[in-house]
Order: sequence, then C-alpha cells, then structure tokens
Amino acid sequence: MSNSASALKAQFDLQTRLYNNALDGITDAEAQNRNSDHVNHMKWIAGHLLNTRVDLLSRLTGGEPDTTYGAQFGRGVALDVNANYPPMEEITSRWKAAATKISEGFTQLPEEVLGAKAPVQAPVADDTFRGLLAFLVSHEAYHIGQLGLLRKMAGKEAMSYN
Repeated sequence: MSNSASALKAQFDLQTRLYNNALDGITDAEAQNRNSDHVNHMKWIAGHLLNTRVDLLSRLTGGEPDTTYGAQFGRGVALDVNANYPPMEEITSRWKAAATKISEGFTQLPEEVLGAKAPVQAPVADDTFRGLLAFLVSHEAYHIGQLGLLRKMAGKEAMSYN
C-alpha cells in the first residue's frame, strides 16, 4: 500500500470509530431532537455521512455505489422535519458494513491512481484523486464534530476516542 493510501486509510478508520462513538447510546428520539430550527438533527447528519460512504467513497475505493439514501441525505438535500428517516439502528449498521469494505479498498489504491486527476473537483488545492479522498475524510471529520457537539447537548457523555 502506498504511503498516501496508508495515511488516508488511517484517517478513514479513525472516522469510522469516532462516528460509532458519537452515536453510541443515542436513541431514535434523541437522534431526531433539534436544539434549533437552524441545525440538522443527529439522524440526518448520520444519514448524510452514511450516504457519502455507501455511494461516493465506495465507488472511489473500488466498490459498488449504493444510492439508497441519496434522496434523503444526498448532497444538497435539506433536512425535512416531516420525513420518515430510517431508524438509527439501520443507519449505524449500514455504516459498519460499508466501513470494512471501503477500508479494504484503500489498500488496493496504487499511487498512480491516487496521483491521477480526480473525476470531480473537491474544494481543495489538490485536484488529484488523493485530494478528493482527503477532502471526503475531512468532510466526515467536520460532521462527526457536529455529532459530538449534539451528543453533549443531548446530555450524554463526551464522545470517546477509544
């Protein structure tokens, strides 16, 4: 595995664990609580991250894209307070299943693929496939931070790094 793929895989695996930790012990009701009309609830954020993983990250690491959640959680889709979102158990279960396959996919990415021009441009200076994957891992970190804050606002212990 190349150094770039190894570093991206390490970050990806960390995000997998932090997502699980941020949502540990969160009930469906707690996941749908909104502290403000100006923020998404935990379930929507968790679903949005799942959608990115099962569709875009799966595709980019050699897996099959899955657009099951695109209409509810895709890029540019806003929270619908009246929507019937999948239960948290389904979201977290699908997250765990996708994580293993994608993590393995990182091990198969040769440096020449990582250095090639990305199929879409991410908002980073590096327009390579490596830059796109780095952005997607950063995207996860951003939203997992939101989950951690909402977790505390729900009265739960802070998210663990273990």
